[in-house]
Amino acid sequence: MAAYDDLDVKRIFAVGVFSVVVTAVTALAVQVVYFALVKWQEVDTQNASNYNRQNRILAEQEAEIATYRVDAETGNIVIPVDAAFELMVGDNKDNKTPEGQSDET
Repeated sequence: MAAYDDLDVKRIFAVGVFSVVVTAVTALAVQVVYFALVKWQEVDTQNASNYNRQNRILAEQEAEIATYRVDAETGNIVIPVDAAFELMVGDNKDNKTPEGQSDET
């Protein structure tokens, strides 16, 4: 009588475990492939990129800070950064005082 109600529990368990393992392996494989494709796309995008606009702006800025001029808006005199550093170092050397004394009065 109970022959029709008996289930093959071992086979059901084996198929269930096998299904979970296949699903997990497939999900991990898809993730690995996805990240590989993303990395490949990033490398291709970087290789195809050019920085003409940024390089032009940088060259303009470098040329601007390397010249002597008068700022038309403020009337201030502008000197190159290197010259400003040399003037600051020269002023610092001229204002040296013996140790323990300050040059402020």
